[in-house]
Amino acid sequence: MEYALKYGERSIRVDLPSSWKVSTLTHRDPPALPVYETLLNSLENPIQEERFSEWVRPFKEILIVVPDVTRYAAMERILPILKDQYLKDHTVKIIFAMGNHRKHTEEEQRNIVSERIFKEIPCVDHDCFDEKVLAPFGKTRSGLDVVLNKMLLEADAAIVTGSINFHYLAGFGGGRKSIFPGIAGYETIIGIHREVFNKEKPGKHEKARSGVLHGNPMHEEIMEGISLIKTPMFLINTVLDDKKNIVNIFSGHIRYAHEEGCEWYKRYFQVKVDERADVVVVSVGGFPKDINFIQSHKAIEHAMGAIKDGGSMVVVGECKDGLGSGEFLKWFDYGSSFEMEPHVRKSDKVYSQTAYATRLKAERCRIYFVSELEDETVKKMGLIPKKDVMDAIYEVDDGSEKLCYIIPNGSSTLTFCD
Repeated sequence: MEYALKYGERSIRVDLPSSWKVSTLTHRDPPALPVYETLLNSLENPIQEERFSEWVRPFKEILIVVPDVTRYAAMERILPILKDQYLKDHTVKIIFAMGNHRKHTEEEQRNIVSERIFKEIPCVDHDCFDEKVLAPFGKTRSGLDVVLNKMLLEADAAIVTGSINFHYLAGFGGGRKSIFPGIAGYETIIGIHREVFNKEKPGKHEKARSGVLHGNPMHEEIMEGISLIKTPMFLINTVLDDKKNIVNIFSGHIRYAHEEGCEWYKRYFQVKVDERADVVVVSVGGFPKDINFIQSHKAIEHAMGAIKDGGSMVVVGECKDGLGSGEFLKWFDYGSSFEMEPHVRKSDKVYSQTAYATRLKAERCRIYFVSELEDETVKKMGLIPKKDVMDAIYEVDDGSEKLCYIIPNGSSTLTFCD
């Protein structure tokens, strides 16, 4: 049985043994929708909020919070419509929700918002390290100091934008994550990420994972931080397919519209299996999803729900730009997840969480990683390096009958088994 899997900007073939029982796991494909009609319908029929045309009317100074270049949300299509239909008589500013990412180039800013909007509306990158642009908003019950960009205080109201997807710590991306970590101070960002650990015992909280909102400690800390913000906020969350088509838009209350959008997203992009498999073969989904290891980790996370403890996972991800951080590999100097955890708890580096999550997965099953990474780099992460996918298949095949799942697009297909 032969299958084609995306790898970088090309496809590679994998031929699976005839003794294996193979099923392909794919998410549902919602139809693409017209942007103009879908946006206006969403804004005039918002979730747990008054119609946007009524909501925005009393406010003069409007801040629009827009995801950075790493979180595509189709803003170059959304913002011109928003400006023409609703914001002609308002003073508008745009802040890019950078989190702790690098600054944009001018060209990146322009591409995110469109040429026209870039010329008409002042655009600024958030800087989580610049104390001059930050202001205190209060403290959560856990003791976290909530520090955010003071542009949020200075505006009469804020439009918060994002795009829904799975997130391996916060459950889902989009929405409120444009505020936390998007426009938060660095210590606030780190404090929110530390919430994923258990308080009274070692290890990561069982609900700090992809596809879970309720009971997720990181999500709940973010929402408590949101509750400290007095500036009125209106959410616009897009949902995109792999071709960047808009397949839905959820607008309204920053909590309830996000929750409803996440439930819809899960219905389409989560796949249930009746039995965990002996072998899972997963493609990250090709370029740019497999541009580096930190991005490729999403596919490993999403496939874990389909594999048995002690099973074999074959992951296909090119990683032509390496790991994604020059400091990432040093976290694997700590041998086991048990040894790594206390250091990650204290870490001021967000990517340490990805390293820890990778180590946990490698301790649960054998992970063969087919990539352009150096073999020693892959080995240090606890994975088994391969340059050819069939080399991995030959090593896994012992001649016995095996249950196998093929996942062609691991970055956007979340698996689970009751």
